[in-house]
Parts: sequence; structure tokens; C-alpha cells
Amino acid sequence: MKPLTLTLKNFGPYIAETIDFTKFEDSSLFLISGKTGSGKTTIFDGMSYALFGESSGKLRQGKEMRSTFADPSEPTEVHLSFSHGDYFYEITRKPEQELYKKRGDGTRTQSAKISLIVKDHLGKELREYTKRREVDQFIQELLHLDATQFAQIVLLPQGEFRTFLIANSTDKEKVLRNLFGTQLYQTLNEQLKDQLKTVNKEIEATQQTIQAKMDQVYWQEQITAEETTEQRLALVDQQQKAMITQQETEKNALSVLQKQKQQKEQEKFALEELANAFTKQSQLKQQKEELDQAKERIKKLRTEEQQLQWVKNHQGLIEKIDEKTKLISMYDHQLKSNRIEQETQVNLIQQLEKIKKETLDQVAEMTILKEKVSTLQFQIPLYEEKEKVASMIEKNQAKLKTSAIQLSELKAIQASTEEAYQKERMIIDGKAKIEKEQVELERQQDQWFAFIENWDKQQQLESKKVSLVEQLELIETELKQEKAEKETIYKNVADQKSRWAKMQISRLSLFLVEGEPCPVCGSVEHPNQKEHQEFTLEEIQSIEDELNETEKTAQKQEAIVAKLQAQVTQIKQRQKELQSELEKQTNKVNSFVEQLQEKQNILLATPLTSTGIDQVTTDFKTKSTKFEFELERIKMAEKNISELEKTLEEQQLTVLEHEKIVQENQQKQEANQTKLNTISEQLSDGQLSLAEVTTQKQQLEQQVTQWEVQKQENEEQLAKVKENHLLLKNSETHLVNEQQSNLSEKNTLEQQLSKAIEQSSFGLDENVVRVLLREVPKLDEIKDELVTFDKKQDQLTFQLLELEKKLENKEQPELASLIEEIEQLTISIQTKEANYYQQQEKIQANEKIQKQVKELIASIEEQWEEVTALHQLAATVNGDNPRKTSLERYVLQTYLEEVLKVANQRLGLLTNNRYQFELNQDSGSYKNQTGLEINVYDDNAGSTRSAHTLSGGESFIAALALALSLAEVIQQQAGGVLIEALFIDEGFGSLDEEALEMAMEALETIENEGRMIGIISHVSELKARIPQQLQIKTNGNGQSQVTYQTA
Repeated sequence: MKPLTLTLKNFGPYIAETIDFTKFEDSSLFLISGKTGSGKTTIFDGMSYALFGESSGKLRQGKEMRSTFADPSEPTEVHLSFSHGDYFYEITRKPEQELYKKRGDGTRTQSAKISLIVKDHLGKELREYTKRREVDQFIQELLHLDATQFAQIVLLPQGEFRTFLIANSTDKEKVLRNLFGTQLYQTLNEQLKDQLKTVNKEIEATQQTIQAKMDQVYWQEQITAEETTEQRLALVDQQQKAMITQQETEKNALSVLQKQKQQKEQEKFALEELANAFTKQSQLKQQKEELDQAKERIKKLRTEEQQLQWVKNHQGLIEKIDEKTKLISMYDHQLKSNRIEQETQVNLIQQLEKIKKETLDQVAEMTILKEKVSTLQFQIPLYEEKEKVASMIEKNQAKLKTSAIQLSELKAIQASTEEAYQKERMIIDGKAKIEKEQVELERQQDQWFAFIENWDKQQQLESKKVSLVEQLELIETELKQEKAEKETIYKNVADQKSRWAKMQISRLSLFLVEGEPCPVCGSVEHPNQKEHQEFTLEEIQSIEDELNETEKTAQKQEAIVAKLQAQVTQIKQRQKELQSELEKQTNKVNSFVEQLQEKQNILLATPLTSTGIDQVTTDFKTKSTKFEFELERIKMAEKNISELEKTLEEQQLTVLEHEKIVQENQQKQEANQTKLNTISEQLSDGQLSLAEVTTQKQQLEQQVTQWEVQKQENEEQLAKVKENHLLLKNSETHLVNEQQSNLSEKNTLEQQLSKAIEQSSFGLDENVVRVLLREVPKLDEIKDELVTFDKKQDQLTFQLLELEKKLENKEQPELASLIEEIEQLTISIQTKEANYYQQQEKIQANEKIQKQVKELIASIEEQWEEVTALHQLAATVNGDNPRKTSLERYVLQTYLEEVLKVANQRLGLLTNNRYQFELNQDSGSYKNQTGLEINVYDDNAGSTRSAHTLSGGESFIAALALALSLAEVIQQQAGGVLIEALFIDEGFGSLDEEALEMAMEALETIENEGRMIGIISHVSELKARIPQQLQIKTNGNGQSQVTYQTA
């Protein structure tokens, strides 16, 4: 990390200063000098605040670094640009701060803001972060340092030289971890701890599971809580064996009962079969009686079946008779229709003959119409020519009118252009006057804005004055209240003291001895000793504690009152200062008002108001805008006038062309009118138009055509009607023949049916036969019913004979007592089975629990082995060992030894080989004092001692050597933090001349290595030895400015 520029705005003593570190690139060692309190350390505070949001010494927050003399409307801001590796970074921070509102009175709280921009080596922006969490995380990951570590390694403020040198091992470990990237070991340590906790929790959970499982065991007898899990498992084994033996006995008894029940159920089955046979016999007899009752209906059904079968056999003959009847009826209907149609055709022939005669009478009239059509056909071309010439005259007249209008418009445009040209010329002529007035207005505006600036300052002071008055009133009111509270508290103190004294006197009186003086009054006689009330030590101590608390409250209240009184004094002092400043500013404003009214005739209403001032400002802006507009208009006129001159020339040429066109159109119009008159003289009826003549011709042609078509259609229709009449007469003859044939066939079929009815044995007639014909579909259903009846009758007869043989010499059985015995046996078996299976479930459940508990015990034994191994590993890694050194600290010892090895080379040069760093190998009382403690070997004393024993000057030299070497070693490590700058704040004043010379040589050596080193010091030798200097100069009012001195 190498800083490039640092900009401080309203930060400490700096209003707006930029420190450009690139000015020292030729010689990277430079001195920062200035008076005490000028703001040298503030530079480092600004750098630390930009990176980490806090000052280098952590003594002040960003908002506390705001300049006391900063403009209330201007924010505090720190901007730092720096390079790191191949990238450039720009970070800007603004703390939370109170600023004046841009509009209106009063202040507003501006929240903290931050911005970090990342750029590549060419300066191209890659990305930007604007959230504090993102920026802080990015800086931490980029530099691998927090603010404290940055102060210890890169930026060494006043009083911090010895911090890292004498820090305990734990604090050094935090710094070195980030610098050398050993977080992996810390992560491993945390993982081991977490893993150990996890396994312990698993063991505890397993033990709880075992306990829960054992609580689920069924016990026949109550057990004590003192027994261990192993003892309970043994008791479970004993109980299981006893329960299994008991189950075998129960199983044998259950088997005997089941055999008894089986015998009884066999007896019951045999009796139930006999009872079912008696029941079935009764049912069959009932069914036989029902069949006997249906025999008469079955007899009738058989007769009906024979009749329907006869009708079905002669159904075809009946259907043929019905078919012939339908044909005869159809032919009757067709004959009637034919004869009616013949009569209609005869009437139509007579009508058509009449129409034919009338058509022949119109032949002479149609001949005259054809001649008229021929005449009109001859004159149509003349009418067409007349229409064409008339159209040309009309179009030319419209064109002539349009040309005249266009010519008039062009002349008007030409006049308008001439007028515009004259206007633009007048605008250009007024340019000199406007420019002169604008210069005068700008001069007046400058004086006015100077007045506005002073007026605003006066108003701000007035606002502050009002604010201070309000603030003073609030504080004085609060002071009055606090004083009253103070008096009340002191009164309570006095009352409590009095009460405490009385209690003490009362208690002491109890210990007075006759003849010995009283410690209060000195009397040796104590007549009223027993009259005093007796108090215990607890009561006296209680009132004493109350008194102490009240006195503390009184002291706090005294401090509050004193603070408020101080605030009142400060505000009144500030009011005096503000009043003086306000009077000066008011005089200044009044002076401006007099000047403005005398020189510029500006009328300002008194007393001065914001509205009146805003109105004058608005008037100035309006006038300024007006002048700008007029000058812009003049520029436009200068541009437009040349274009207008060109346009005028073009318009004159266009007007001449249009005048020529109008003249040519007038000549064409006269020629066409002469031609139209000639054509009209040749027409018989010149009043008709072409469309009217054409329509008249078409109507005559249509009339002739309709007559001819009607004549042809009438002749064709007459011939067709005569042909249809002939066809109808032939059809009539055919229908009469068919009718006679069907009547003869029907008579023959009716004779056959009558003969068949006479020959049947049922005594039927044709009407009955036709009724039975409708019942023929039921024939199959009747046959099925008869077959079913016969089959069922045969089955019943057979079944009754079989049952009579089976039940011969047997009686109806009695089942009630046997069923009762079976039910009693069933209940006994169910009870014993329930008890047996419940006991069996308990045995199985206990066996399952036994198995699970044994498995859990085995898993705990494995987990204990893992815990032992993890505990040993964690103890080694985190330092719980005889050497009290963790694995990470052991690795960091290696890095620190390398740092000390490099540091000893510089420390030897700086101390004439008197001091050498050594790593303390002894174990301290605690882990935080073991592993990274630094000692120094003193060659003069020939002994090793702690770094804490070094003097201030010695500590500075040692810390300088250590810081420089630490940075060097870090950069040599792969992936280490790149530290390209070192800043040292004071410390050289404690060195003697020889040590100072050695320190300078060491710093110059590092300078040659390319690192930037900035030193703050008052030592005059350093000012002479270091030509490149950043000089901080004060101007006497608390503000500081930066100047540069380069070689």
C-alpha cells in the first residue's frame, strides 16, 4: 500500500488541503514539520479515517475531527488515493455531521457517506462500492490489517512506538496472523473445538437416549433409581427368562381349551345339518303347493301358445294382403293427381296461345325502334367530342384560376420577405446600444451579488443570535430546576446525617460505664442511659449506606449545576461575540445599501426583507435574460439577412414565370371554345349530354331485346306444356292397368286366408286372427315360461323323495345348550389369548430395547475413543500443553524469529552492537504471555532482559528496527502483505547524536530500497539532513496550510 494524495476538507485545522505524496517520488524519505498543534498528526488521522473510519490513535471519531471554523453549510470530507499492487484506489469518507439547511433556517443531520473506486493500471474505473460494510470488508481483505494493526506496522503515531514491541503474545499473534496469513491454524483450532463439542453433545444425546430406552422397559416389579444401566440390563435378562417360562404354561392351557371347543363345534355342525334338512323339506312342500295352484293358468297358456304358433305360420299371407291393399290405395291417389294435372296443362296451353298472338301484333312497332337506335349510334362520336372539348375548357379554366391564385400568393410572399428583410436590418442596427447596456448591467450585478453575500452572512448571524437566545432560555430554565433539585438533595443529606448521628449516639450510650467520661459530652455520670433507643449495627449500616448514596447523588447534582452554569456563561460570552460580529456585518450591509442607492438608483424597501431582495435579484436575472435573448436575436438576424436577400431574388424569378404561364393558358381557352361551338351546330339536339344520349340508346335496345326474348320464351314454353300433357295421358293409361292387376291378386290372397281359417281347429275369424297377430312377439316368452314350469315341477318331485329317505325315523334337533357351551369356551380362549399376546409383546419390546441399548453402549465406547483423540489433538493445537504454545503460535514463532534475525542487523548498527533481540523461549504463567515475548540481550551488562525495561529512546530505536524489519520480511513471504510506506510520528527527540545518526542511516538504507518513509519531528538535525519536506504552516486563526520543499 502506497499513498498518492490525501485531501482534507474541514478536517481538523484544514479547510481544503491536498497532500500530494507523489512530489516525493524522487527521494522517498521526507520530513513533515510544523509547530506543535499545527496539524501534523492530523494528516495521519485523516489517512487512518479514510481507510478504517477512525483516527490513528482512536482518540477521536470522524465527526469529532470537524473543523471548529468550518462553514456551517460545508461538509467535512476526507479523500485518499493510493496504489496497491497493479491497481489504484480512491476512497472518500464523510462522517455524520450537522449542516445548515440549503433552504430555510436551522440545521440538518447528514448521515455518514462512503465511496471506494477501484481502477486498473491505466486509470480505467473497474467498479465502485458505496456501502460501509462492503468498503470496510474490501479494505480489510486488501491490506490484511485493521486500524490498530495499521498503526502498529505502517503508521506509528505518538506514544505507539513500543506498542507492538512490548505487546503480549496474544496481541502479537492477532497482528502477525493477518500479516503472515496463518488464519488457517486458528480455523483448524476452532474446527477441532467445534468437533469436540459436537461429539460430546452426541455422547450426551446417546446417554439420554439410553436412559429414555430403559425408562420404556416393562417391569413386573418396581425397581430402585440407584441401579446402573448395566444392573438394569441384568435384571431385564432375569425377568425375560421368567416371563418366557410363564408363557409356555399359558400356551399349554390355551391348547386344551381350543381342543374342547373344536369337539363341540363338530357336534354343532352335525346338528345344524339335520336342522337345515327339516327346514328345506318344509320349504319344498310349500313350493309344490304353489305349483299345483298354477296348473289351470298353465293349461290356458298352452292353448294360447298353439294359437299364436298357427298365426305366426300364416303371418306371411296376411302381410301380402296388406301390401296389395296399400298398392291399390296408392294407385287410386296417383290417378286422381294425374287427371287434375292434365286439366291444369290444358288451361296453360290456351293462355300461351293467346300471348303468342299478341306478340306477333307488335312486330311493326319493334322495327321503328330499331331504326331510332341506328340513328343514335351514328351521332354518339360527335357527342363524345363535344364532352371532351367542354372538359378541356373546364379543366383549363380551373388551372387558369389556380395559376392566378398562385401568382397572387407569390407576390404576397415576396412582399412578406421584403418586410422581414427590413425588420432584420432594424434589429442589427440596434446591436451597439444593447451591448453597452449589457456591460452596465453586469457591473451592477457584481455589486449586487457582493451585497447579497454580506446580507446572507448577516441573516445567518441573526439566526444564530435567535438560536442562542432560545438555547440560553432552555438552559437557564433547566439550571433553575436543577438548583431546586440540588437544594432538595442537600436537605435530604442533612436530615440523613442528623438521623445517623442520633443512631450512633444512641448506640454508644449503651456502652457507657459509670465513672468513665462520655466521648460526646465528657460527663462521668450517665443517668439517662437506659432511656435511649437501641439500634442494631445493621440499621446503622443501612442508614450509613443511604447517606453515602445520597451524598453521591448530591455530588452528581453539583456537577450538573456547575456544568449548566458553565454553559450559561459560555452562551452569554458567545452572545457578546456574536453581537459584535453582527454589528460589524450590519454596518457593512448598510454601507452596501447606500452605495447601491447612490450609484445605481436601486430602490430597496426598508426594512430590508428576503422578499424585497429576492425581487431585486429576480429583476436583475430578468434583465440579464432579456439582453442575452436580444443579442442572440441579433446573431440570428445577421445570419438570416443574407438568406433573405437570396430568397428575394428567387421569388422575383418565380413571379415572372407564373405570369407567363397564365398568359399561355388564356390563349388555349379561347381556341377550345371556338371548336365547341362548331360541334354543337352539327347535333340535332345540342342540349343533350353524351350520357343522356347513351342512356336513351340503351333503353331502346333493351326494349327491343326484351320483346324478342319474351317472344322466344313463350314459344318454347308452349311446346314444353304440350309435351307434358301428352306424357300425363300416357301415365294415366299405365296406372289404370296396374290398378286392375293388384285388385285381382288381392282377391286371390283373401280366398286363400279364408280357406286356411276354415281348416283350423280353433274356430277363428279374420278379425281375431289379426288381433292374435299383434300378440305373436310374446310367443317365445310363453314357451320359456312353460319349459321352466315343467322343469321346476320335476326337480321338486325328486328333491322331496330324497329328503323323505334322509329324514326317515329322525326328529328336530335342540341346539341352544350346545351353542351356550361353545360361547363360554370362546370367551375363556379369547381372555387367555389376549393375556398371552400382551405378555408376548412386552417380552419382544424388552428384547428390542435390550438390543438397542447394547448397540448404543457400543457406540458410546467408540465415541469416547474419538473424544480422547480429539481432545489430545485440540490440546496440542490450541496450546493446552506444558509449553503453553499453540500450533499457530509455533508457526508464528518461526516467522518472528526470522523478523528478529533481520531486525538484529539494524538494531546492532543503531546501538553499536549493544542490543540484540531474542525470542523468549520460557513458558509464562499464562498462554497470553508465552511464545511471542521479545527480550533484548544487553552486551554491556552481559545479560538478557525484557523489552519492557528499555528506556524511551532505546524503545524508539528498537521499535523502529522491528517495524522496518517486519515490513521487509512480510514482503519476502509468498502472499504476504505488500507494505510500501512507513510513517513515523515523533520519537527522534529522545535519541542522542550518535543514535540519531544511526537511525538516519537506517532510514536512508530503506529509502534506497524504494519504500516511502514519512517522519514527523522537531529535531533540527533532521530538517538539515532531509531536504524533502512537507511543511505545515498556521495563519494565526487555527487554520493550517500545506507547502512543499523539494531537493
